[in-house]
Amino acid sequence: MSKFQAFCQTMGLHPLVGFGMFLIDWMLFGAEGTTLGASWIISVPVSVVFAIASVFIQRYGFKDDWGLAIGKSLLIGCLTAIPSPLPSAVSITGGILGLMAPQRSDDAEKRLVTDNDQPNKEPHETNN
Repeated sequence: MSKFQAFCQTMGLHPLVGFGMFLIDWMLFGAEGTTLGASWIISVPVSVVFAIASVFIQRYGFKDDWGLAIGKSLLIGCLTAIPSPLPSAVSITGGILGLMAPQRSDDAEKRLVTDNDQPNKEPHETNN
């Protein structure tokens, strides 16, 4: 895996999370704009629910570790609850990086682990 792909895997979001939170952020921002901030009572619980859902999408769909999945989801959930369209740039950027990251499968990871665990077999010189 190249350095860029590793960066995309670490910093990226599953595309469903990135683009979904982008859309949710814009829908919540529309409500905030029309009610002059009175709909924060709705936007905070909606952000919490979608942050919890994104933990599982990141963990099982994007194959992140639990800590990384929870951290990304907390960040995205907090940014989505902010009543402005600017945090949605983070969601969409993460979704784009997630599209560029290679999708790891369990079989590929097992092969990677087993290939790295085998010792180097170099020909030995024999003294006759």
